[in-house]
Amino acid sequence: MTDKKYAGVLVPVFALKSQNDFGIGDTQSLIECIDFCAQNDLSIVQLLPINETGPDNSPYNAISSQALEPAYIHMTPDAVPGLTLDILKELKVDHLNSCPDSVNYDVVKKVKVDILANAYINFKKSRSKLAKDFTSFKKEQSHWLDDFCLYRCILSLKENNTLWTDWETELQSPATAKKYLTKYIKDNDAKNVVQLNVDFWAYVQFVGYTQWIIVKNHADKLDIKLIGDLPFGVSRYSCDVWANKELFDLNWSIGAPPETYFQGDEFVRKWGQNWGMPLYNWSQHEKENFQWWENRIDSLLNFFHGYRIDHVLGFYRVYAFPWLPQLNNEFLDLTIEEAKQKTGGKIPQFLPNDDSTEKSAKSNEKHGSKILKAIKNFSKSSIIIAEDLGLVPDYVRPSLAKLGISGITIPQFERNKDYTYKSQSTYPENNLITYGTHDHDPLALFYENLVKWWHGPDGHVGWLEVQRLMDYLGWDINHPPNEFTDDLHKALLTKLFESNCKYAILIISDIFGSKQRFNQPGSNSNSNWSQRLEMTLTEFVNDPNYSQKIKFLSNLIEKTNRINANLLATK
Repeated sequence: MTDKKYAGVLVPVFALKSQNDFGIGDTQSLIECIDFCAQNDLSIVQLLPINETGPDNSPYNAISSQALEPAYIHMTPDAVPGLTLDILKELKVDHLNSCPDSVNYDVVKKVKVDILANAYINFKKSRSKLAKDFTSFKKEQSHWLDDFCLYRCILSLKENNTLWTDWETELQSPATAKKYLTKYIKDNDAKNVVQLNVDFWAYVQFVGYTQWIIVKNHADKLDIKLIGDLPFGVSRYSCDVWANKELFDLNWSIGAPPETYFQGDEFVRKWGQNWGMPLYNWSQHEKENFQWWENRIDSLLNFFHGYRIDHVLGFYRVYAFPWLPQLNNEFLDLTIEEAKQKTGGKIPQFLPNDDSTEKSAKSNEKHGSKILKAIKNFSKSSIIIAEDLGLVPDYVRPSLAKLGISGITIPQFERNKDYTYKSQSTYPENNLITYGTHDHDPLALFYENLVKWWHGPDGHVGWLEVQRLMDYLGWDINHPPNEFTDDLHKALLTKLFESNCKYAILIISDIFGSKQRFNQPGSNSNSNWSQRLEMTLTEFVNDPNYSQKIKFLSNLIEKTNRINANLLATK
């Protein structure tokens, strides 16, 4: 990419809708999204992680740092080797094709895996022309695929219970698990159970890999850049930890420090967020020349032109708990001294250092810079954007700038000492600017909550905050609207795209001015990571109300010189 400015959209794959999508967005839905972007002058599509998720369905708590989510596989005979219309008809999946408003992961995943199992049997019998490609794929990806497929077989045996620490001792490491599984299959006459076959799970990944390569090739044809996501942590119960325990410190659990923002969660307000993921054993990673990270990035860049580094602060220092999330309630009402008595003197803290002294801060800066330098070297010329949000130490952003890594600017968080919004002239030009990630309220909900604050018990403080927003937009601070209007929506989008930041990205809810939110941090609600768009993107384009919003955005992109000349030439 050149020094031009770009416009794009952030969208979770699961939120997209298309005809016959089985109740979740898939690779075909994403191809349609890429077409939508090309037609409307958006040149970047940013996604959440696409790795296979665990029981909580969070893309940031996946069961593998490399394996692809099977639920995103598009299920048609021409897209899945071995799949036939008879298989689809036999499994009676018509009820999943009605585009529900939220994803029923339990049903969707089971149906798709059942379909893939039947397609696999047919694929092996048919002597497909793709057999050689499948063999090559297994060989090329064996450095992670072999362990994952074995792990996935065990999950099937354990009815998808990912708590490998509760499995029989023989199953708690790859070295002994293979013998155990072989004996189990023999003793239980289960040799024909497809989901206990490591080759089947390799086939699932092969199908997913093939489809995602097609997605990237389609984006390349239209000169659309795909931006993926590199989560900082991995699930404690992932294949990565199960197979590579030496790379992790299982005595600690990463999270985030206390934040008064989460008023409804007493534990988070007092202790912080306990995510449950283990710390990294950085000395071991360095000893291995960060090979595990290189493998992750190589895998990611098979499908993307760049990526966002989630929680980049964690590479410098990470907030850690000496207990797992399931024990949070035991510590909720304890004092620090009482907590120490339960943990042997340990309390939640920043590791390796707490930035409390100049020496410790410099040590953390050196620590993070070394790791990120290695990651950047593995990434070659790819786009890298770091999520440098939250309680950001003073040294982080200069360190990222020195490494040539873009940060993220959210105007609502960029304030002067008197809480007024900072001028856009202060924003780093190489940054990505947005009004919110998947963790934040979309604009419509953000302003609705501001109005409630303004008219609520603490109204004066809310009124001042509304005035600050109006001042940022150049509007009359004494006559703000009482609701989220079309004019306010347009003004907010215009202000964002007029900035000097290189990348201007809107979460898809903000394109349409909707209140749809895809994640509520700190919540275990079933609605998290499951909300879908109201309709397909084609239907949005054809809707009289939404088509005007889309047309305004396209014109705005051209007006603010964020249009991709190659896209313009194809229109």
